Parts: sequence; structure tokens; C-alpha cells
Amino acid sequence: MIKKLYNTESFESKYTKYHELIYRTAYQYLLDIDTAEDITQEVFVKLFTNTKKFNDDEHEKAWILRVTYNLCKNILKSKNYTTLQLDDDLIIGNNSFENQTTERLDLDNSLKILTNDQRVCVYLHYYLSYTTKEISELLNLNENTIKSHLKRSRRILRDSI
Repeated sequence: MIKKLYNTESFESKYTKYHELIYRTAYQYLLDIDTAEDITQEVFVKLFTNTKKFNDDEHEKAWILRVTYNLCKNILKSKNYTTLQLDDDLIIGNNSFENQTTERLDLDNSLKILTNDQRVCVYLHYYLSYTTKEISELLNLNENTIKSHLKRSRRILRDSI
């Protein structure tokens, strides 16, 4: 188990391949830069201490997304996160400054209106091109629930932009 940690090439290749995916997924779910970075780090720790063998890259990617999603849900359930949420508005305000186009600002603000589950479904479906069936398997939700999340999200985004 610990032997895997010393394989620097393996770590670097997996980090390069997955760090952006993990970070973006966590950020879309939590809307907090620092927590998304913490989740990213924690997912890599779990990946490299995991003894499970993956069938292929897609299986590994699905496992990583599932772990990311579960860690995000755990953060939201924790008692301390409600305190962090008060500071979250300040961080998001600073992020808005970094965005250079008004379309991006509108989209970012509109995505904040969505629920956590809706944001993750939108991200997985439209940014990562997962099918509704794949998302349902990944999140352990009914496929019709995923379709409902996507439909509601499209309506909310259309009305808000």
C-alpha cells in the first residue's frame, strides 16, 4: 500500500491527468476554492493508498469522481462547514473579480443558484460529456432523477441569464 506512494512517475502522471477534474468537480459542488483544494488533496491521498485494482482508465476516473462527490457531501454534512459558509461569500466575491467577461460572471452567478446536485449533474453532463446513465451510476441516483436535475437546471439557467 505505501509502496505506491514512492512511485513518483505514477503520481505525477495521475496528478496531471486528474487534478483539474477533481478540483473543478469539488468547486462546482462546494463553491469554495480552499475546500475544493483540500478535497483534491484528499482524493489523491485516497487514490494512492487505495489497494483496489482498476479495470481501465474509465473505471479509475469513475472511482475518483465518486470519491470526490462523497467527500464533498461529507464536508457539507459536517458541523464546521456552516461556519465556513459565512466567509464563502467573500471568497466568491473575489473570484468574480478574476473573471474577465460579463458572460462568465453571469454564468458563474447563475450556477450558484443551482443546488449542489444540480451543479454536479450539469458539470458532469455538459463539461465532461457523461451520459445521464453514467451520471446516475456514478452518483448512485436514479437516471430519471438526473434527467430532472438537468431539465430544472436548464430552465433555471435560461431564466436567470
